[in-house]
Amino acid sequence: MSYGSESNDGGDATTAIRTLLASRGLDARDFDILEDAHSGISQLLGMAGGIVSLRRRSTGEIRVYATGPGSAWFAALCADLDRGHFKAATLSSAFRRAALAAHLTA
Repeated sequence: MSYGSESNDGGDATTAIRTLLASRGLDARDFDILEDAHSGISQLLGMAGGIVSLRRRSTGEIRVYATGPGSAWFAALCADLDRGHFKAATLSSAFRRAALAAHLTA
């Protein structure tokens, strides 16, 4: 599965995701969105729809959602955002302490 040019196809799911990300204060340009209506994965699992893959470029986090009739993929994405998935990478407290100590001794 590749990311990049496919993320700009402007499908319904892509538009909905970009709107959701913006409403949460996230920069949609930091995300690759891939809609695959005929995914081999979904066919193997016997699902009627495809999949939507979302990847945050700055952190590398990837999540995949099953789409199609009866799917709650959008609600699952909202719940993932509520739980902190796709949040910006933060420096560990140990790294911040070490950086502060180095700055104070310099």
